[in-house]
Amino acid sequence: MTKKIFLAVSCALGLSAGTAMAQDIECGTSYTVKRGDTLSRIASRAYGSAASYQLIYSANSRAIGPNPGIIEIGALFQIPCLDAPLTPSTANNETIRDEPTTALVPVEDRQIRFVTATNWAPFINQDQEQGGMITEIVNVAMSKVAEPDDYKIDWVNDWSAHLRPLLADVAYDFSLAWFRPNCDVIEKLGEGSQYRCNNLDWSEPLYEQIIGIYTRNDYPAPLSHADLFGANVCRPAGYSMFMMEEHDLVQPNITLSQPAGPGDCFEGLRDGTYDAVVLAVDVAEGAISDIGATGAFAKHDALDTIATLHAVTSKNNPNGAAQLALLDDGINRIKDSGEWFSIVRRHLAEHQMKRQ
Repeated sequence: MTKKIFLAVSCALGLSAGTAMAQDIECGTSYTVKRGDTLSRIASRAYGSAASYQLIYSANSRAIGPNPGIIEIGALFQIPCLDAPLTPSTANNETIRDEPTTALVPVEDRQIRFVTATNWAPFINQDQEQGGMITEIVNVAMSKVAEPDDYKIDWVNDWSAHLRPLLADVAYDFSLAWFRPNCDVIEKLGEGSQYRCNNLDWSEPLYEQIIGIYTRNDYPAPLSHADLFGANVCRPAGYSMFMMEEHDLVQPNITLSQPAGPGDCFEGLRDGTYDAVVLAVDVAEGAISDIGATGAFAKHDALDTIATLHAVTSKNNPNGAAQLALLDDGINRIKDSGEWFSIVRRHLAEHQMKRQ
């Protein structure tokens, strides 16, 4: 049996040119994991900075599994090149309707109907190519298993209406996209997450986002989530809390602070207002760069969790099981072919360029 090693280490992200590790892993090749490796360290050796390790995870998510803090010695990882040519989209824009159709059509007489909302770049955004990464993934996945006239994606820019009433009343078949909480510990979850566990069915993952825990470099490195008990922990207002709830990072175990945005969390972390920040790695790296704090914080790899994004359908939907099977077939096809990763890489790269 392949031995597993738990990587209870921390590392500073966004290393400067003077402190970055030597780039001794060649991109565009495969790399065999060795004892002591972490995704951050591999990214540092491949790119000169740890900041792109979400891309390494996306390229190897099936091999790594749900815990990026535990990687197998001997596992073979593909190391994508950051500057490789981007693959053009193959999605058919005609399946995305700019003007939402919200009329209640009888279930048996209609196309498969997806609903989504905007302003969540790079995942879902009306102003983005193909409506964003998740919209394109679903569009291309469905194109492998259905004709263009068999499904449509509508914009209804009110997230709060998607699960109730639009899915609950089966006005739509799917909503894009929702994080899946750990329903095995439902008793720890908040009301919103409990509703999702009890009332929704979930597609195969559309994207896996690494959620990291950040502290100042001089803060005692937490080796478990319980080591943060008593700390002032920041997560922006309106962000999902399930990944903290399942690890008991809730009041009164911690002091929870929820300012307006990611930049506010890291400003407060830098000046000592907060002890830790819980945030998706790709979002965190952008926020850290925006406030000019590259190298000021440590991310603790052993505490990483994966938040998976899914299409969801209501358990009330009489066609839900068959439609999920169809969508999942399409998702697995584009993952097997490599088209899924091409879509992910293109959207992440374009989003990063817009931030610069």
